[in-house]
Amino acid sequence: MKWTIVVGVKQVPDADEVGIDPDTGRLDRANAPAVMNPPDRDALEAALSIKDEVDARVVAMTMGPPMATPVLEEAVAMGCDDAVLITDRAFAGSDTWPTSLTLARAAEYLGADIVMAGEETTDSSTGQVPPGIAAHNGWAQLTYVEDVEARPEANQLIATRDVEGGYERVAADLPVVVAVAYGEFEPRPAPLHRKLYAENDFEPMQLTAEDLGIKDEVGLDVSPTSVGGMETVQPVERKSEVIDSADDLADQIQEVML
Repeated sequence: MKWTIVVGVKQVPDADEVGIDPDTGRLDRANAPAVMNPPDRDALEAALSIKDEVDARVVAMTMGPPMATPVLEEAVAMGCDDAVLITDRAFAGSDTWPTSLTLARAAEYLGADIVMAGEETTDSSTGQVPPGIAAHNGWAQLTYVEDVEARPEANQLIATRDVEGGYERVAADLPVVVAVAYGEFEPRPAPLHRKLYAENDFEPMQLTAEDLGIKDEVGLDVSPTSVGGMETVQPVERKSEVIDSADDLADQIQEVML
């Protein structure tokens, strides 16, 4: 049986370019270029590594405005067979609850056997969406995954997980949602012919809230998260002193400890 692996990717502001608005104290994303969420690149590589071993179709999906299409093009250039843009004004203001519901319904729509995503996104770092997808669909989940092994004969995915004090290997029956640990998979470079195809010829499928049957279950009004306030923490001035010798340093340490 051919597996369908759906990979969630997200367009986020480049973390190296995000600043703080001095007037509001809030993150200023406007001047930061948009890039693919770095942990999602690991998830893409994990999915493609499974495809290298078994008969599988890899589909990237992202939830966002039409301007998020470049992350799908990048995913296709890396080797995804197809990609889906989930876009609708009804999604505006959605927090992690309706977002994970939307992606869960999209995964069902696409007939996913495996859903893979980075363990978190750099613009919010909640880590809630992959487990949320599993919860909405009642599927198994594997988190903090550092390695994967496909067992198509048993319709299972084996994962190596990082846990306190060591590692564990866990077998999950499909369908399963996998949160991939950042930095554990080296994303493959996109070959030139795939880049040209993705940029010039590829058009992603589009899904709306109505297509997924969730028009009244998404958006700001059904998002329970609220931000009470934000403030900029002023840096604390640190004192420093140059010590000329090891004996003087030892005396200083002893004085502090006493």
